Amino acid sequence: MIICTLFNPAIDVAYRVDNFELGVTRLGAQARSVPSGKGLNVARVVRTLGEDAAVAGLIPAIDMRRFQSFISDQGLTPFLHEMPGCTRINVTLNDSQARCTTHINSASQELPIRIQEEFLHFLAQRMERSSLWCLSGSLPSGFDDDAYSRVIGMCRDRGTSCLLDTRGIPLKVGVRAVPLVVTPNHMELEEFFGEEIKGVHHIALMGKRLIDLGVGYVFITLGDDGVIAIHENDCLLCTPPVVKTVDTVGCGDAFAAGIIVALKRKFSFVETCRMAVACGSSKSMHEGPGVVTLDEVWQLMEDVKITAV
Repeated sequence: MIICTLFNPAIDVAYRVDNFELGVTRLGAQARSVPSGKGLNVARVVRTLGEDAAVAGLIPAIDMRRFQSFISDQGLTPFLHEMPGCTRINVTLNDSQARCTTHINSASQELPIRIQEEFLHFLAQRMERSSLWCLSGSLPSGFDDDAYSRVIGMCRDRGTSCLLDTRGIPLKVGVRAVPLVVTPNHMELEEFFGEEIKGVHHIALMGKRLIDLGVGYVFITLGDDGVIAIHENDCLLCTPPVVKTVDTVGCGDAFAAGIIVALKRKFSFVETCRMAVACGSSKSMHEGPGVVTLDEVWQLMEDVKITAV
C-alpha cells in the first residue's frame, strides 16, 4: 500500500468567474468545494492508477466526518487522527476569458507541539515494511521544521521508502534524513541552495548535488518546460506533450503520484519519468485536483520526450 500523509488539510473552494473585476459583486458563479490537501490529491491519482492507497491525515474535528466520507468514497483507506480546530480554506478563481488563475491560500491555525507528537506517534503505528510513503505539503504552524525528517527516519528504521515534496526549511532538514525521492521545482531549488540557478545544465548540476547527499531520485519541475530527472549517473530532460490545459491545480501532486506508483511497480528510470510527466499532463486537462484518467496517462506516456542532459 502507498500511504500519503496529510499534515495540513484544506477545503478547496474553486470559482469560475470569467471577466473577473475587483470590487464587483458577482451572482450565480459556478463553484465547487471539496476536501483537499497535497497528500489527498496524490492518493486520489495513485488509486486511479490502480494501486491501493491510504491517507494518513491530521483532521480538525469539525470536518472529520466530511474528510472520512470523501476519502472513503474515493476508494482510499482513511487513517485519520482527530485534532481540535477548523480546516483552512483555499480559494481558486478561474477566469477562462483572461486565461488567468488566482489562488488564495489561508494560513493554518497555530498548533501546540503536543499535537505534533501525537500525530507522529500515530504515523509510526501505521508503518509497514511493504509500504511506500509520500510526504507532501506544508507543515502546520507550530510544528517543528524537522517533522518530515523524523518521519523519514521512521521509514528508514522500518525498511520503507518515501518521497518528499515540500519546500523551505522542512525540505532542507528533510533532505539530510535522505528520502528516496525529492521533487523541488525551480524556485524551491534556488531557495534550497540560496542562489540563482539559470539554464538546464546549471539546474542539472545543482540537482546532482542532492544525489551526492544520498537522495536516490531528484525530479526538478520546470512548469511548461518539463522536468529534469536525475538518478545515479543519468540526467534526463523530460518534455511534456502539448495538451489543452484546463486547470493546473494539483499537477505537481499528480506528478508525484506517477513517480511513486512507477517505483512500486519497479519501472525503469525512463518509464518512471514518462509516467510522472503523463500524470501531470493528464491532470492539467481536467478541473479539480486529483483528477486524471488511466487511458490518458498511458497514451500521454508515449508522447513524453526524453533527452539526455
